[in-house]
Amino acid sequence: MTNQKNEAERLRFGIRGGWLPVGEAVAWADAEISKSLEPAAALIEVASASKRSPQDVANLLEAVPGASDRIEVMRRCLGDLLDAIERQPALSRDAARWLEASAIEGELPDDDFGYEPTALADAFALAEAGTYGTVREARERLLAFLREHGKREA
Repeated sequence: MTNQKNEAERLRFGIRGGWLPVGEAVAWADAEISKSLEPAAALIEVASASKRSPQDVANLLEAVPGASDRIEVMRRCLGDLLDAIERQPALSRDAARWLEASAIEGELPDDDFGYEPTALADAFALAEAGTYGTVREARERLLAFLREHGKREA
């Protein structure tokens, strides 16, 4: 079971990263409101944001009150990303870039996720340039990382 802030952060990262749709956040907020006697104003805002831009919805999700477990959130994000890539392999290169940027920004701490996130985008670049490896090998490396560190919802 996740707390509201963990789920809001997971959705925020997924929407900003482009692998989760705004509708998923709206549906989640609706469900949370129906369970609460006094829902947070931020939840009401998210629930009514179906026509807003992904960036606007991400900003609203950031305003959901509470504290999140950053490592748990990122493991769930990696699980979501794995699901998205398994459905749409063409997302692999963008996913590798997102992982690299997230690692550089400190969202994927080395102590918990190792140094691999900073190398995955390079693996794609080298493969695409014909310098080292293949795109297929780079994708398999990405999937292996996501399987090792991601957490899928049970």
